[in-house]
Amino acid sequence: MQINGQTQTNPDFPFEAVLWDMDGTLIDSEPLWIEEERRLMESLGVEWTDEDARYCLGGPMTRVDHYMRERSGQEFESGVLSSRLLTMVAERFAGPLPFAPGALELLEELQSIEVEMALVSASPRNLIDKAMTSFGQNRFKVVISNNDVNKPKPDPEGYLLAAERLGVEIARTLIIEDSIPGIGAAQSSGAFVLGIAHFGELPQSPRTIQRLSLKGLSVAALSELFQPILTR
Repeated sequence: MQINGQTQTNPDFPFEAVLWDMDGTLIDSEPLWIEEERRLMESLGVEWTDEDARYCLGGPMTRVDHYMRERSGQEFESGVLSSRLLTMVAERFAGPLPFAPGALELLEELQSIEVEMALVSASPRNLIDKAMTSFGQNRFKVVISNNDVNKPKPDPEGYLLAAERLGVEIARTLIIEDSIPGIGAAQSSGAFVLGIAHFGELPQSPRTIQRLSLKGLSVAALSELFQPILTR
């Protein structure tokens, strides 16, 4: 099979690398984030709704902080509420974190056929380091955190940097994402995109395919899923 007119080097998989988002895609941490957002805002006398939580999914933290300050109706300096939230979430990340449905199985199968992989998250490095104690330090050749970029998601900088450090063309990679900012970053990068639409429909593009979860998705099924758009 060819991508962009070039034959793939791995006969078992059509992409040169897979770039994973972390929260909600690799690990089932978004309910935890929402719980801590709600706890923080309720301590300020604010009812935190599902709509509020959906708006904040995928960050970046500057956006979340601005939104929380507006919702609080109080005068907070920039960064104060996001700093409190990160401290609360970090305490939760110190314990075991569950994988998102199907993520571990797909991750391990990709490892077994030696597919290059990177983790690209809008979370800060300290949270990623804590999370990696749950899912393993050696699963990803490259890890990009919010601390490594000037422009967070939805800017594609993190994904472009990951591809550069892996030594692959971004247009020959697959990105797995679940949030609207993350999907925006993935689509803008020029990669193929698998969108996990567990919180509702995500933005479409010619290189994007959506599923409700990774559950039951093998490497062979993933390759078959993308075959129609790979061969256009």
